[in-house]
Amino acid sequence: MQQGMDAMRVALRVLQAITERHPPDAKDLEELKRLAPLQADQPQDELACDVIKQALQRREEIRRAQAAD
Repeated sequence: MQQGMDAMRVALRVLQAITERHPPDAKDLEELKRLAPLQADQPQDELACDVIKQALQRREEIRRAQAAD
């Protein structure tokens, strides 16, 4: 689950930078593109939101699998 939390932290840093009207860190943007390569051409805010959504979905899948055991 730590990987999903790390992905969300990166995405939140990008969203915070956008909100504060300064460019996000280039390393954070590259990480988002690595995490969601199919969405890499989207606007930065949408890419960050997609990464968060994917991380939450993976987290839910893990919880469901653990509950089923």
